[in-house]
Amino acid sequence: MVKNVSDIAAEILIDLKCINFSPKKQFKLTSGKKSPVYCDCRRIISFPKERKKLINLGISKLKKKSKFNKISNIAGGESAGIPFAAFIAQKLNLPMTYIRKEKKKFGKSSQIEGLLNKEDNVLLAEDLMTDGGSKLRFLDAIHKLGANISGIFVIFNYGIIKDYYIFKKKKIEVIFLTEWSNVLNVALRKKLLTNEEVGIINSFLEKLKVKS
Repeated sequence: MVKNVSDIAAEILIDLKCINFSPKKQFKLTSGKKSPVYCDCRRIISFPKERKKLINLGISKLKKKSKFNKISNIAGGESAGIPFAAFIAQKLNLPMTYIRKEKKKFGKSSQIEGLLNKEDNVLLAEDLMTDGGSKLRFLDAIHKLGANISGIFVIFNYGIIKDYYIFKKKKIEVIFLTEWSNVLNVALRKKLLTNEEVGIINSFLEKLKVKS
């Protein structure tokens, strides 16, 4: 069976335990709520072979986008996005910056580290996309500088926000390697989950979308 990019990425995330399942004894989140799944895409940085494969898959997706040749800077959001921005920038031989969650309270009071110019077309790189709330401050920093936002790249997309993120009444394209449908299909194929357990997880994910 020929696997597509999304299934390959999903399998890597599962094998690296970046995505964990526990439909019955659920994970407790920082909010105090329970979840049958837990995502930790930061683990990817510790596995050079797999991270290289994921970054290559990501770049192959990016190259198919019409805006690809105009991208002139790769920005990573503090803190999970920073290594992924570095990997992509290194591979594409492009300048990299990283964006703090808020301005420093000392020195130059910078929020953006590295050199970012007003004429730059910026790709924001992050580990995953949930409801997009954490992306707002990074996009706002780029916007305030006057640079253009070419897109958002993430390894994993929860599916709450699909292909576009609305910012300042404009659509910003979201490019992602894989999402829950791929992950759950791979988990079923590898017999890591039963159909009943997939049903529990899908029910949880649907409630997330409604609340968002």
